[in-house]
Amino acid sequence: MDVALRRGLGLAIALGTLGAAAAGRSAEFSLEQVLERGLPNSASLELSRRQLDRSEASLGFSRSLRLPQLNLVGSGSFTQVGTSIGVVSNLPTMGDLSLGLGQNGYALLQSSFAGGGLVLEANLLPLKEAALVAAATEQTKASRASLSEAQRQVRFELETAYRELQLRQALLPVWESALRASTALERDAQLFHSRGLAARIDVLRSQALRAADRQGLATAKAQLAGAQARLGQLLALPLQEPPSAKDPIQSLTDPWPLDLASSVERALDQRPLLEALALQQRASQQQARAARAALLPRVSLLAGAGFNGNRIYGSQTSAAANLSGAANLSLPGFAGNGSLQGSFYDWGALLLLRQPLYDGGRARGAAALASKEGAVLEADGELARRQIRQAVASSWENLRASTESIAAGREAVAAAQRGLHDAQLRYRAQVEPLTEVLLVQRDLQVARAALLTAQVQQALDRALLERETGGPP
Repeated sequence: MDVALRRGLGLAIALGTLGAAAAGRSAEFSLEQVLERGLPNSASLELSRRQLDRSEASLGFSRSLRLPQLNLVGSGSFTQVGTSIGVVSNLPTMGDLSLGLGQNGYALLQSSFAGGGLVLEANLLPLKEAALVAAATEQTKASRASLSEAQRQVRFELETAYRELQLRQALLPVWESALRASTALERDAQLFHSRGLAARIDVLRSQALRAADRQGLATAKAQLAGAQARLGQLLALPLQEPPSAKDPIQSLTDPWPLDLASSVERALDQRPLLEALALQQRASQQQARAARAALLPRVSLLAGAGFNGNRIYGSQTSAAANLSGAANLSLPGFAGNGSLQGSFYDWGALLLLRQPLYDGGRARGAAALASKEGAVLEADGELARRQIRQAVASSWENLRASTESIAAGREAVAAAQRGLHDAQLRYRAQVEPLTEVLLVQRDLQVARAALLTAQVQQALDRALLERETGGPP
């Protein structure tokens, strides 16, 4: 039983270890794979697409306002009148009736009416509607331009997250190496101190260095997890599958061949952001035009045609009587009944002119509001141009200096590695104090981190220029 139990526990532990490893496995992605997966899954792009759909729906609605309206109308009625007098007036469906009733005569009248037709209503002078269609058209174009701008922004966001993950992955071995070196240095210091060859302060300094490296490694792991979570969210990955960067960090010998003037000109030419702001400004102008058109004359056409049927039934219970009105009906001089029925058609047209004289300032206020909105968009466009120029100039200058900065970083790393090796040998030979080793080791760690940061920053500056200019040079 004990052997079986131990085997069962061993199997459970193994399966648990494999399950934990599977749950924490990392999915490797190249930058190209990140872009292919991230662009279709972007929430920002989905929002821009839905805004475009909304603008197209608004355009369709605005166009429908200019179209005529055709309505089917119908009516029906039934009226019954019982009277002992000779004149009945103001009947809703039969009009005025004159009855020839004798003394103590009584008549019962019933009228049934049904009719139907078509009514056409058209705006012959759709000035306001035309301005609304123009505004909706410009707004739809602006939404398409905003979608193109959103694609640039999402692409840059994905590459930024990927470069950040590259940097955090590369910095993790730097801290691990520093921790191994500081741990070995602490062992050496303790050994020398145990033999009376080093002071206690050397042991304490080595312990402080090792603790600082351990703290730095923990921070680097947390930053790596944060970078993985950010990229995983952009790629819509499960939490148990954190992504990792497959591409190594590389340097570019010629990161951007275009000069500054050409880069700025290319960034400002056909920029979707600037195009969208200009289109929104024109849409505001059309909205102001539509508001002013509310005070202009309006000419409408109303035309209709229909077919109607009518039936009149009457009865009397006394002396003879004559019914005259819309139709003549002779009732027998004795108790009896009579009826009359027929149909008719009609058609006609009406032109209606309406000229607003005073609306309380609503049209003027709406036009002023739309004009102010256009002025705000114009200022927004000028601010965007300045920000584009500044971003392009800053990234271009950084790229121009990046090649020399990376070369100097490599030289600093190589020199620090040689210096650390020499300092360790001199310390073990009791030629140099431990302080010198600590300083040189810290210099190496800083140089490695600076080199990696410079390489990633070069890639980010190039990505920013590609975003601003619309693509590679």
